[in-house]
Amino acid sequence: MTTIPMVTFEAGTQGRSLWSDQAPIISGTGFIPVTEVRLKTACLDGSGREWLSENGYLVSAGTTFNTALTAAVGDDYYGIAAEGPIYSMRCADGTGHDFVLPLEGVLELRYQLLDGGRPMWSGTAHRTTHQEPSGGGEKVALLHNSTPGVDHGLALLRSAGHDVSAFAVQSDEPELDPLLQALEESGCRHMIASGRASEAALELAQRLPQLKSVSIFSGSALRFSPWRIEGRPLPFVACDHSTLQPRGRTVLSTRTVYAEAVADRDNRNQGRIEVEKIACPLYLFSGSDDQIWPSAAFSELASQRRTAHGLESITLHKTFPSVGYDLGPELGLPGLPTTERTLSHSVTGFRLALGGKMGRQSRARRECWEELLAILAV
Repeated sequence: MTTIPMVTFEAGTQGRSLWSDQAPIISGTGFIPVTEVRLKTACLDGSGREWLSENGYLVSAGTTFNTALTAAVGDDYYGIAAEGPIYSMRCADGTGHDFVLPLEGVLELRYQLLDGGRPMWSGTAHRTTHQEPSGGGEKVALLHNSTPGVDHGLALLRSAGHDVSAFAVQSDEPELDPLLQALEESGCRHMIASGRASEAALELAQRLPQLKSVSIFSGSALRFSPWRIEGRPLPFVACDHSTLQPRGRTVLSTRTVYAEAVADRDNRNQGRIEVEKIACPLYLFSGSDDQIWPSAAFSELASQRRTAHGLESITLHKTFPSVGYDLGPELGLPGLPTTERTLSHSVTGFRLALGGKMGRQSRARRECWEELLAILAV
């Protein structure tokens, strides 16, 4: 008697789940052992572009497979990623496109399972960054760089029950006193920042004794911007961006520019941020392959400085091997594709290399998100 394969689909409550929830899981029983089934995933992003992935899964000797437990086999990735088939999606229009979440934060994912080339199952799932806040959480300040992802990271944090206020930080608006006053008035108990916004966050955190934690993603313990606070300018590392020329390339890595700037000890020292004046726990998360700037080395400077001042017990620096720049609630939400390892520059039009390997990036994003929620829950 022939066994008819059975497919199970776990896509979240009522077919709709948050991006921070576990990825949809497709599993099956009754398949021919040691054969391959293929899962195609497709969606339209907020810009109307189609994104696709196709992953193979080897059926076990027990006739089963599971996208959360069985290693995927394909051109993009070999292994198990934290976000299942979503993380490996590529743009149908080719490379060089940012994945854009819809303004309302809801995305429909379409799945098709093929057994020996024969379509045998299809399904859809809806993922969203918006959910009615549960309330009762902490007051959180999210300092950001005005990137497209900030609204969705803000929505996810609020969906987790936290009272979050967002504050844009721009290096071409160096006066920090108005922001310091706004943060004091907000009554925030936790601060989150990423990228260039981390410079301002670490300066401001020194002056906010009510903080319970500061979490920095892909950040820096050095000033590269001419910030002003309490009526005085702060010294910063001189960095020559004029040497950064595309020379026929469409993708640039800016890491070298920053690395060369800090190679001069005197130049580096004038930009050191006095992180030892931050009284609360400081959490730093970085990727060793960050191609925007060497955030792992910059974050380690903060960790070492605090250790030298007896603050090792309330300092954590976590570096992820082979992981790039896009971490944290603004830069790297869990559950987004990690195949496109570049990012468009809003001013020049060139694309910037992010660094990192897609599977590792998927897992690091998930781990950063889970650790952040744990920090905010304390």
